[in-house]
Amino acid sequence: MRQVLGAADFAELRAAAETSPRKRAHLELHAGGGEDALQRFLVGILPGSYVRAHRHVQAHKLELTVCLGGSCDVLLFDHRGALTERQRLRADGSGPVLMQIPPNTWHSLSVPEGFAVLLEVKRGPYDATSDKDFAAWAPREGEPGATNCTAWLRAAAIGERWSG
Repeated sequence: MRQVLGAADFAELRAAAETSPRKRAHLELHAGGGEDALQRFLVGILPGSYVRAHRHVQAHKLELTVCLGGSCDVLLFDHRGALTERQRLRADGSGPVLMQIPPNTWHSLSVPEGFAVLLEVKRGPYDATSDKDFAAWAPREGEPGATNCTAWLRAAAIGERWSG
């Protein structure tokens, strides 16, 4: 299946994110749904969106993240929840645009300003029951601590741990 996407698609993604309580929206690019061997989707994400720290434990589940619009911080953590790396991806070419996250790596995202469009690619198939292993130290979406954790993710320095 051939697909061509552009500014109008990004605008639709932004409009969907702006009306979402999660402050983000997804656009699947693969035709086979969860069974597709290569999962590809766009994520439109606004500042303040909480992406709970998680990892993909299956050995074949590396995650490729490419910033197509705006900028986004990719955050990596050790097994104790300490921030080990913060990499700002930028679509404007003033820094890296792509990060490949190895399997079994704790990670999250934070958008510093504006609106970011990310392309995420992972091997399939997708199984909601086993795709993500959420970090026990990170609050669940909707829990009272999630808002504070979102602010912490935006500003955390290397070596810091979320203390709740």
